[in-house]
Amino acid sequence: MIITAHARDEMEHSDLSEEEVEHCLRYGKLIIKQVVRGELRYGKELDAKDKKIVIIYAYENEEEKVITAYPIRRKKTWQN
Repeated sequence: MIITAHARDEMEHSDLSEEEVEHCLRYGKLIIKQVVRGELRYGKELDAKDKKIVIIYAYENEEEKVITAYPIRRKKTWQN
C-alpha cells in the first residue's frame, strides 16, 4: 500500500492510523468507481466504532495507492 503525501496529511489531521486505512481497503464497501484525470479511482467506506472511514485510492504498479482518507464522524443523538 502506497500512501500519498496528501493522504498522510489528511490522516494526521483526522487522527486516522495506517491500520484503519488498511482495514478499510481490505474490508470496506466499494462506494464509487470513476475516472479522474485519466486515472481509474475507487472509493471505499467502512463503519468503525465511532466513525465511518472513507478512502479514495487507485492502483499504481499493481499496488493500492491511497489518494485521500478521512473519517465521517457520527452525530450524537440525545434521548430523553
